[in-house]
Amino acid sequence: MQIEIRGNHFLLLTQRAIFWQETQTLLIGDLHLGKVTHFRKEGIAIPNNAAANNFERLNELVQQTGATRIIFLGDLFHSQYNSEWETFREWRAAHHYMEMIIVMGNHDILPLSLLLECDLEVYMEDYEEDVFIFTHHPRVEFDTSKFVFAGHVHPVFTSYGKGRQSVRLPCFVIDKHQAILPSFGVFTGGYQMALGGDRKIYITTETKVFSVC
Repeated sequence: MQIEIRGNHFLLLTQRAIFWQETQTLLIGDLHLGKVTHFRKEGIAIPNNAAANNFERLNELVQQTGATRIIFLGDLFHSQYNSEWETFREWRAAHHYMEMIIVMGNHDILPLSLLLECDLEVYMEDYEEDVFIFTHHPRVEFDTSKFVFAGHVHPVFTSYGKGRQSVRLPCFVIDKHQAILPSFGVFTGGYQMALGGDRKIYITTETKVFSVC
């Protein structure tokens, strides 16, 4: 689904990412790489292919969009170093032709040297370009001349059927001065979002992104 923000065009994608068409840039929030391996080490039963799912969807995005750049909106890696970082290192090397920027999140505690070794351009707080601010934590106060893209809260929305059935799905939250992306990573939980004011919510399934009326 395509939306327009400040004269630019953004595709909301089923892989829970946004493609900024004018700059051929993917916006991705909250991968939390390493979380699956961390959970498995703690004895929590998670399918063997769960970690690979993140990289499969990353590959799909790059091939589908032809992106030349990725901006990671924080929480790229979940916690302390584990073997998933080496998988990311290999994935990054295979996509050496792409520019990659990371805005650091609260879970990004790996040594800075590891990020730089993977040719990531690192911003400790915000990255600004044109009228857009890319950050991890959503804002509560705004410079109205700018528009913010953020992650962190892992937004979800619950849709109810005519009976008592309901479904809780990841969503993009678009407010007047800010967009909050769903968590890209698997097994990351979610924070329930509500409609209100000028807010628009776009639910994403594995096959479709659609607006909540």
